[in-house]
Amino acid sequence: MTANLNALVHGLIDVPRASQAIRADDVAHHVLDPESVLELDPLNATDLATALTALQVSERDGWILGLPAPGALPPLRGPRHLNEAALQAGEVVVANTAGIGLVPLRVGRAVQWRIYPAERPFAPASPYEAERDLNEAVLGAAKALTALDLAGGTRPPDPADTRLAPGYSSRQRGTANRALYLLAACDAALRDDGGSVSSYEAEVRSRTLRTVRAAASQALCSASSWIDGPTPRV
Repeated sequence: MTANLNALVHGLIDVPRASQAIRADDVAHHVLDPESVLELDPLNATDLATALTALQVSERDGWILGLPAPGALPPLRGPRHLNEAALQAGEVVVANTAGIGLVPLRVGRAVQWRIYPAERPFAPASPYEAERDLNEAVLGAAKALTALDLAGGTRPPDPADTRLAPGYSSRQRGTANRALYLLAACDAALRDDGGSVSSYEAEVRSRTLRTVRAAASQALCSASSWIDGPTPRV
């Protein structure tokens, strides 16, 4: 959603193509606007293409992806009910200036995007900063786990390539793909103790994996939120 909204902002894609890319293999995507933030029908779901047209008109400066987790809510600044919904979903897309937040809810093979009023979000780290932080986190994790002679976890299957929209560089695509793989790897590894023989080892391993996961999350958000053209502003 974030990448295609940004491509719409910069005129790199049209609404039908963006709608198809967002829907991908899902049966359908709809948008709910119960507070009339986007002035859509507050009582009924709106089809994705109609909502994208309204979103394209409402936001001219770009969209930012957030993957909030307990204790780590960037880029969210509120209001509280948006933060809570985004934290529960684990994902949010926020307009840079228009005061709009979108939170997805999966219903079977369909997705409902709920629109909320939003405060102006924090700007994400630049792709280069996020990539550097991710490299440092991975190197630090390898060193820590090797020192303890612990396994990182079972290797997960390679994820499908990230479907970033036109306008994103090959480097951003590569960073996004790597971040997705590391997120899957960390989630898989955190399901067990990796052969830890003490609570200390288990705690160090968990903390190390969560550090890598946080860096991967930041890298994915950064790669999706920045696109050629005007950059997100604080």
